[in-house]
Amino acid sequence: MKVLILYESCTGNTAFATEALRRLLEKEGHECSRMRYREANPSELGGYDLYCFASPVMSFSPLAPVLDFLGKMPRLSGKPAFIFFTCAGWPGVAPRIMARKLRKRGLEVLGDFYLSCPDSWPISRRLPGIAKFWDNIFPTRRSLKKMRDFLAEMVSLAYRVNDGVKVKLPSYRLWPTITLPLGLFAAKGGLRRGLGTREIKLEDCNLCGRCAEVCPVNAVTLDHRPTFSSKCIGCWACFNNCPRKAILSSAARPEDYYSGLREKDSLFKKIGL
Repeated sequence: MKVLILYESCTGNTAFATEALRRLLEKEGHECSRMRYREANPSELGGYDLYCFASPVMSFSPLAPVLDFLGKMPRLSGKPAFIFFTCAGWPGVAPRIMARKLRKRGLEVLGDFYLSCPDSWPISRRLPGIAKFWDNIFPTRRSLKKMRDFLAEMVSLAYRVNDGVKVKLPSYRLWPTITLPLGLFAAKGGLRRGLGTREIKLEDCNLCGRCAEVCPVNAVTLDHRPTFSSKCIGCWACFNNCPRKAILSSAARPEDYYSGLREKDSLFKKIGL
């Protein structure tokens, strides 16, 4: 089976998870391509037997650039797909928002899964004990095994769909819950208002370009210092990924920035990779 995994990652959690998915698929003999949305051409996605659409959750929503990409995709009528998220808790309306986008492109959405990972939002990491709790516990061995089992289920369902067998699909109705306005607000980039006042510590910045590289919306440009455009969606990727902690905010301290998953090799081993 030919599988395409599309993903975006701000701090490495989703990149790790989708790499695990790719390795699991290839271990079972499937041909798997994995690329970021920004590297893919929306008009050239045909020819696959199963699609994975992955994103971090940002205030109960998929990332805004992910939704923009899905809106530009051609119709892939009847093709099976599944949704994958990483988040620090519950994804809220994120699966429903993404599923509606995918179904408008004709895809058969087989299911969704979210992997609980450490919280990457520096403001919540300021709370006593929160950062240590998330960083030392998640993702758990149990959740990684559930991810592996979910993937096997998606592959099995995809075979049936491609053979013309009718399968029961989730409904993904978008009910007006309390998380819906928060998710729609995030999807429109409204969370940039929560970044506080941004400042560059020039004596520490060496123009390495990491902030521009990780920005999911290409909102960072480099001249004699990083500058940030109005396209910013408030994901904190530039803050969290700066190796010298040279990007500062009035809303969070550098010690609260999230530097990524620890011991990734150990996590891969937990699922037999």
